[in-house]
Amino acid sequence: MSKKMVTLNELLEIKDFAERVTLVNKHGNLNNQITHVTIMEGPDLHEWVTGGEFVLTTWYAFSKSPDLQEDGFKKLAPRISAIGIKTGRFINKIPLKILQLADQYRLPVFEVKTAVKFRELVQTITSEIQNYQTNMLIEVEKNYQKLIHTSLNSDDLASLVNVLGNQLHKNCFCLNHEGRILASWSRRGTRKQDFLDWTEKIKTGFNERIYTDAGFFINELHIFECYARSQLIGRFIIVAEGQLTEKERLIGQQGASFLAIKLWDHYETLQKTVERFWKEIKNGEIKSGEVIAEKLANLGFVQQKAYNLILFSKGSHNISNYLIDRFLIEEEKFYILLCSSKEALTSINIFKKYNKEQSKIAAAVISPEFTELERIKEHYEMSVNVIRLLYKLHISGVRKAEEWLPFSLLMHCRNTSEYNFIKTTVLDKLQEYDRRYQSSLLDTLSAALRENSLEDAAERQHIHINTLRYRLGKIKEITQKNYFKMTDRYFLLLCIMIQRMEHEQL
Repeated sequence: MSKKMVTLNELLEIKDFAERVTLVNKHGNLNNQITHVTIMEGPDLHEWVTGGEFVLTTWYAFSKSPDLQEDGFKKLAPRISAIGIKTGRFINKIPLKILQLADQYRLPVFEVKTAVKFRELVQTITSEIQNYQTNMLIEVEKNYQKLIHTSLNSDDLASLVNVLGNQLHKNCFCLNHEGRILASWSRRGTRKQDFLDWTEKIKTGFNERIYTDAGFFINELHIFECYARSQLIGRFIIVAEGQLTEKERLIGQQGASFLAIKLWDHYETLQKTVERFWKEIKNGEIKSGEVIAEKLANLGFVQQKAYNLILFSKGSHNISNYLIDRFLIEEEKFYILLCSSKEALTSINIFKKYNKEQSKIAAAVISPEFTELERIKEHYEMSVNVIRLLYKLHISGVRKAEEWLPFSLLMHCRNTSEYNFIKTTVLDKLQEYDRRYQSSLLDTLSAALRENSLEDAAERQHIHINTLRYRLGKIKEITQKNYFKMTDRYFLLLCIMIQRMEHEQL
């Protein structure tokens, strides 16, 4: 059996350590693990530690500025495993308030004798740490060989997870890229529902994850991502309160690497099935809602009462990493998400956080809600037209396809006789009048059509309501279109939309 990680209890059993220090507080946790030793004197000690340190200090900085010591120690205590303070040089005794604070955080405080050289303590502690690390690496290497043997003799993911679980003695499990459990190892008393709850916690808490040097964690879930060919294809999760030991982190990384090899076949097969299914939808080869529902069910998608399609533009970072446990299809320029209307808002919020985190300028288009699956193709084509329009306009953020359909519809009518008639008989005449007389008929018309009332439009234009009415009358005189007549107003609206399209060179 390998040696346990170095703890303070073990250090106190070493004569060279115990003779040089004295434990001076009552409630320090002597089971704290020590990973390295740090000698520090600055008042900002807390900014330079990463966890697991045995800090040695003469208290020099705080002896010069005693008003800083309590606040500084409060920030330092939760971040380290122990502290040794030398007395007889800059302070005669360790302040009582510091000992009281240390007990609150269960941080062991050692008084270092005046004659003791810090290098002597460093050597003693470091020797123990190196001894542990040597034994730990030997054991991790043995685990590596077990994983190789299992991987060569079995295609079963569960076999690999069993090797990892037996080594870790902690609940652990493997998810595919869609967030579904493929294999797990459980301790006695763990329920199947616990794994489902942990999976849901990953899905809902993904944006609150905290990164480490070996992956990230969400509460008690330590997550190692499985990559193959630069593609995220799964995750290996270790369930453990608090920080993982160095050995556990190394085993987690080993597990992710070996699982990625096995997950690739599963991922590639599923992706080909999804791509084939989506191609059949786009080509109109599948038109029956019942057939679509059956194929979606085979792919793990649960039938819903109402659906939305959401198109996400691509960036340098992969948003599919954020939208786990969702039916996502990848195309050349965007991702397509099929989800329930209930899930649509959640997915949009994830996209917004993704944009903020990655400082992205990306667009997302959400289709109108639909209940019949045979309408997927219609909503897809509608959303594609809108997102392409947003690309041309350099518009980012989340947009509803329905609000952009008039522009999309006009794009299809461009260069038709109807389009050109509106342009030449209405738009061109108003533009020519504005140029000749330096007026603002088109701006006034746009405001009148956009606002809820003429009063609001006049306020927007910073003009009197009578001036606005005069301009609408001038528009009627030039184009023969009466703003106050419904059919003519629609005609004028098309004119404004064409103006924007021409201006943006769509």
